Amino acid sequence: MLRTRILLLAFLLLLGGCSDSGSSKDATGNERIDAATEMTSRKILVDDAALLGDKPKLLRDYYKFNEMLRKDYDIDFRVITTLSEEDIDRFANRKFNELQKESRSKSGKALLLVVNPIRDKVRLEVSQALEPVYTDAFVSYVERKGMVPYFRDEKVAEGIYMMAELISDRAIEAQKGKEFIPPIPSRSIGAGAKTEAKIGRKDPEAKAGPKIEADAAESPLEVLKRYLALLRSHNRNPDQPIYSRASREFLRKWTVTEVNMDNEVRFLTPCMEGKSTKISSDGRHAVLLNEPLDEHRTCSPYFFVKEEGQWRLDLADMSRILRFNQKMLWHFDRKERLRGEGIYFAFAFDGYHLDRHGYPHSVDPEKAKPADVRWGYTCKPWYRPGEDPKELTRCWIAGYWPGSPAEIRIGLEGYDRILAVGEGADRIENVSYRQFMEYMKEIPSGEIATILVERGRPDNGTLRRFERRGVAP
Repeated sequence: MLRTRILLLAFLLLLGGCSDSGSSKDATGNERIDAATEMTSRKILVDDAALLGDKPKLLRDYYKFNEMLRKDYDIDFRVITTLSEEDIDRFANRKFNELQKESRSKSGKALLLVVNPIRDKVRLEVSQALEPVYTDAFVSYVERKGMVPYFRDEKVAEGIYMMAELISDRAIEAQKGKEFIPPIPSRSIGAGAKTEAKIGRKDPEAKAGPKIEADAAESPLEVLKRYLALLRSHNRNPDQPIYSRASREFLRKWTVTEVNMDNEVRFLTPCMEGKSTKISSDGRHAVLLNEPLDEHRTCSPYFFVKEEGQWRLDLADMSRILRFNQKMLWHFDRKERLRGEGIYFAFAFDGYHLDRHGYPHSVDPEKAKPADVRWGYTCKPWYRPGEDPKELTRCWIAGYWPGSPAEIRIGLEGYDRILAVGEGADRIENVSYRQFMEYMKEIPSGEIATILVERGRPDNGTLRRFERRGVAP
């Protein structure tokens, strides 16, 4: 099943294995892949035309995606950009056969994407073993409708990443339908398709479409139904009244393709019936969910803000906060979830514990926060060396109930050390244990709690200070 979303292409967090070759270690000691070096040395991605630019995060994500294709489906997918004057069909066939002398596939499943800006052509070369899956008609469609729109906006790296996604989507479909044929020698028989690349040739119709009006009395669910109709009609006009102001600005800069919109329809349609609406206490933010969240991870939540008395879809914050893995299961970006407007949507996820990757999990009722506990954390005293505990005893977070507002709304973690609370004239620096507990107890429901925490260890370079902000329950 195709799984590319309209907004989240370049920001997917993928959970694939990586080789140690060409890697270094970050401050926490974890392996960090130098994706560009790794792919060049292994001839996975050869950018002879220098089209991809300096986009290390996108290249890292593409590398992980490529590894997933190899490990899960035994597909050897490679990319070459070239300035060759040679006919692209002959070039692709020749390079394909050269690369397959050291094929990464054990079953003859190989693909080669060639992009040539000199000849303004793009071609996907398909091996005999994959021809029943990646038909000429399919390849032509995803080149023209899925990849070329990115090329028009001079987003070549994003266009190549899009092709990798669509290749994986089709592999998932084929595996479910058992369309892959038995292993055969990897060779090209000219299968595939080519099309004009149109790099930098802006599409005057890229943002076209009539405005879809919505009645001020319409609920978030009714607005989402309008959005679904908009997707089905391939209406790419970013200045829709059903979009928030931030979303309109975001979409004016974003590349949206018909493939994106068709795939959003594929995923959203079966989820519509099970949507429930949660509205914040101030009545200005809403979230549509399919619960329980851990059983409906292919059904993305949708965010709404009330502007000018009307519910509007907040695609900008969705794109920043939500991520999808290679199986299209949604989860949170833990770094972005409680930044900016994100704090106002967190209330909808009370009661779900987040794992270290940001996936929500239902909480065992026996381990859930008691009803008479407000934030759901425990606090113990601490003080710095040299400080007199009689003068200043601080609080450190000893633990929290899974799914409690302390975790979901404010983002506290075990061993966080509390340094200050409040904002402006109400700020309390060097906050004591007692002052912190009183602040958390007395802050009115619906107001923003602000906490300065210290997290990590000074001996390994991970010590950080940052503010946590969240809406009080």
